Amino acid sequence: MLDLASALAQFPILETERLVLRQPVQADRDAVFAIMADPQVLRYFGQLPMESPEQAERRLHNISQSFEQKIGVRWAITLRETGEWLGSGGFWRFMNEHARAEIGYELAAAWWGKGIMVEALQAMLQFGFTTLKLHSIEAQIHPLNHGSRRVLEKLGFHQEGLLRENYFDLVEQRFTDTAVFGLLGADWRLQHGLKD
Repeated sequence: MLDLASALAQFPILETERLVLRQPVQADRDAVFAIMADPQVLRYFGQLPMESPEQAERRLHNISQSFEQKIGVRWAITLRETGEWLGSGGFWRFMNEHARAEIGYELAAAWWGKGIMVEALQAMLQFGFTTLKLHSIEAQIHPLNHGSRRVLEKLGFHQEGLLRENYFDLVEQRFTDTAVFGLLGADWRLQHGLKD
């Protein structure tokens, strides 16, 4: 069983060489809107691009509520040097009895291909497996999202299944498949030379 109340008693700030992963706040509204209004970013999100900053406010409110209720934790991915918001990512859909969670993320198109998401997710995975004590982590992506697939595979995830036409994609206006990826804590520790 996960002890999310203790592990998430305070919002965890994670730092990497280039990034600071911090708590999203309402002051981030315009940065969130700029990314979530970009059709490139939302292409495989299954949702239509945002049309107003108020939608970004609601997203930030939902992220905050999720953390307060201990049902999710999502970080603002920011550049260490400038504080610029690059995207966000985190855990949701905690399956307490199975010590499992789903991870999700998005990144501004200008930062694609620079290793930012791999760096950010490495920090999140470390937090997930060491602090949250997750046994496994899953990620669900559109099968054609090759960029996201490459990121997951670099981090040691393996495709575990394909859900056929399980999701109505608002962008494509049709039911689409979902590729399900997973990473075991034991495999992550082995990858990093850590003992169980």
